[in-house]
Amino acid sequence: MEQVLAARFYAPKQPLKLERVPVPEVHDDDVLVDVKAATICHSDLHTIAGRQIPAMAPITLGHEASGIVAARGKNVTNVEVGDRVGVDYVLSCGRCQYCLRGKDNLCDNFTVMSANTEGSWKEKVVVPARHTHKLPANVGFPEGAMLNCAVMTAYHSVKYAQISPGVSVLVYGLGGVGLSLLKWTKIAGASDIIAVDLEDEKLSIARREGATATVNPRDGNPVEQIRKLTGGGVDIGFEVIGKVESERNVISSIRKGGQAVLVGMCWDPVPVNVVNDLQVPEVKIMSPQDHLKAEVPEVLRLIETGRFVFGDAVTHRFPLESANEAVNVLQNRIGNPGRVVLEP
Repeated sequence: MEQVLAARFYAPKQPLKLERVPVPEVHDDDVLVDVKAATICHSDLHTIAGRQIPAMAPITLGHEASGIVAARGKNVTNVEVGDRVGVDYVLSCGRCQYCLRGKDNLCDNFTVMSANTEGSWKEKVVVPARHTHKLPANVGFPEGAMLNCAVMTAYHSVKYAQISPGVSVLVYGLGGVGLSLLKWTKIAGASDIIAVDLEDEKLSIARREGATATVNPRDGNPVEQIRKLTGGGVDIGFEVIGKVESERNVISSIRKGGQAVLVGMCWDPVPVNVVNDLQVPEVKIMSPQDHLKAEVPEVLRLIETGRFVFGDAVTHRFPLESANEAVNVLQNRIGNPGRVVLEP
């Protein structure tokens, strides 16, 4: 059986191990993808830090990937050998009550790459063909990898929040998802977009991408800054960091009748006073889950027609053999990283 190089997780707070693993059999409904780019997401860092424990170990991490179809099963009709494709990491069954209702992100039988099935930090992956999509000609492999999570998660969050033209929006955290959110909120018609981050360089990027105002918490209480800028708070606030303090700050920055959309992954309890924080101001808390398969072609069309532009989202590239160095760059914010890419 063919073997390929992979970056494997064995235990929290331990370096990844580079080792060769067998390539699974390509079944009738599967495709074999030669991975050309596999990006590093903050949820991968959560696993390495021990905040998110995968279903088994060792396991290959990574859930954002793109590449070239190297082989396909006899039932596959949506892609051809040689096609440039992105890989959707949420592997839904297509048969349960949620999939049949178009809510495949809530699939009763879903598996997630790098959580309870093998991930994409390796030279080749085998995935169900229904979870691959052809990349537009104007999308490179690194961007094609990050769109499967960072761009799609942001798109689903904006649709879930039902942004209407003219609303004011807060984006709290400017990583890959946060910057994508900022772009989607602008496309959706938000009139005022407040961006928050601790890094001035990212705030500068946010202003170039359409933020109408920026806030650095180092300059003072961010809630007070946001409320002053907006005359009482924003209509919709997106939290994209996953920390207790930032989730509290977003909830406290919502105007009466608005909504807080908690996108970041936070495992710690967030203190909320139901009466004062939610009932009296009638603030709604929402928490979107990944994205829907039906949203992928929508996003691909918007990218292909130039409505959504990646810009400089990808900042660092490493060979797969340097996976631990790449993780360290993102963990420790070395060189102001955006999306960090492994290239097998």
